[in-house]
Amino acid sequence: MAFTEDDVKALRLLLREELQAEVRPFRNEVGKRFDEVATQMDGLYQRDEKQEYLSIREQIRRLEARFP
Repeated sequence: MAFTEDDVKALRLLLREELQAEVRPFRNEVGKRFDEVATQMDGLYQRDEKQEYLSIREQIRRLEARFP
């Protein structure tokens, strides 16, 4: 049995829909995990900035103590 051009188009559309339905949960999970990792990275970055700020503040306090 030979497929017509319309049959092939219909099969392509069906296949595309099926693949998207299969891939969508995976994409959603990857997006969720990416958001989690990005949030963790933001937290680490903020912690590092705070640590750097505290370190600089301590250096300034030591300098102020040496040169009253």
